[in-house]
Amino acid sequence: MSAPNPIVGLGGRTDHIATVPHLDPARLQLSPEEGSVLALVGRVERIDAVLSRSSLGEARTIAVLLALRAKGAIVPARVVQRAPPVAPVVDAALSEEVDLEPDQKRDIIEMERSLEKLDHHAVLGVARGASPQEVKQAYYNASRRFHPDRYFGKNLGSFRARLERIFKRLTDAHNALSRQEPPRAPATPPARAPATPPPAAVPPRTVSGGGFAAVSPPAASGARPPSGSFATVPPSAAAPPEDAESEARRAERQARFARHPYMARSHKLTELIARGRAATARGDFERAYQEFNHVLGLDPKNREVAQLLVEARRKHDLTRAQAEVERGQELEMRGDFSGAQAAYKLAVSLNGDNPEAAFQAARVGRELAQDAQEVLKLAQRAVELKPGRADYQLLLAQVLLVAGQKKQAKHHFEEVARLDPDNADARAGLKKLRWTFT
Repeated sequence: MSAPNPIVGLGGRTDHIATVPHLDPARLQLSPEEGSVLALVGRVERIDAVLSRSSLGEARTIAVLLALRAKGAIVPARVVQRAPPVAPVVDAALSEEVDLEPDQKRDIIEMERSLEKLDHHAVLGVARGASPQEVKQAYYNASRRFHPDRYFGKNLGSFRARLERIFKRLTDAHNALSRQEPPRAPATPPARAPATPPPAAVPPRTVSGGGFAAVSPPAASGARPPSGSFATVPPSAAAPPEDAESEARRAERQARFARHPYMARSHKLTELIARGRAATARGDFERAYQEFNHVLGLDPKNREVAQLLVEARRKHDLTRAQAEVERGQELEMRGDFSGAQAAYKLAVSLNGDNPEAAFQAARVGRELAQDAQEVLKLAQRAVELKPGRADYQLLLAQVLLVAGQKKQAKHHFEEVARLDPDNADARAGLKKLRWTFT
């Protein structure tokens, strides 16, 4: 709504006026006054602002504005206030510090959020009516992206639970679609042979002897039963062998029984457990973890396999931690101290009870001037796990001394001197602290 006392031909005082786009002032032959007022209007301006800034006075400025309007230099304008830009929504999960690339994070998050909206076919990315081979291949391809074991040994944070939910959903879809059998065409019954008339009935004969009578079939023309023997009733002609259709039906029943979800699942679980145990026996704990984890995906309530999985993971972490310590030492010998520090810290994350990993991570971290509190915690952990090592005690004493904790530093310097009386660094540290504690 315009302000009171509107200006006829322009509008309310709080309304806006704007210069016509692509205006050529030379063509309009504007006077100096008109040029100065047009400059005050600029691209767009409120009328009261132009009136207050003009040096011509309000009445004269209004007259000039009306002249500019008549010449087509300015027009009334409506200014629409733009909403402030909305800050982009930042997904907290994308900023989580884990061992995943941004694209991998985004892929996992998007897949997890779409699980409830997708049916079995959409989850696996197959068309309706897909063959079992297509379902199996799609499941294999999806497992390569979302199987938790693909990221084994990495710090996944909250993404581990996301991957487990995705993989369980993929497995459920695969199992459901694999149980669906394509419709089969009804079998065509075989043509029956034309019926043949039965042979003429011949009355049976009785043979006497010893008070017994046996019934024998009619003998062929001109044939007699052997003398002195009893004639018996031979069994009817042997049953004809089953035809090809019966054999096919039996084979089909056996194949269907083998494909039964319970039997197939039981066989699969037995095979995976056997492979996991074999991998454990040969020391391939990563493979064992993968096999046992697959079993739990199919049978989450299997407590025995859950225990085997925990044990395989523990042994794998112990083995991997020691390997990372050795790799860190090799990198350190090559002069790659940053790489060595990363290897030592990974070893600590895999096995928090490895004193050598904690000591090496603290030592290299101190040399690289990394976070003092983290270095102190690592040095303390190494001493807690193995207090009888003089070098562990010495590193902790030196870190404590730099941190200003002199009393604790003195205690560990004394412990170094007890473990290694000839240690010059311990003697120097105690000498430096002598006057503080006398």
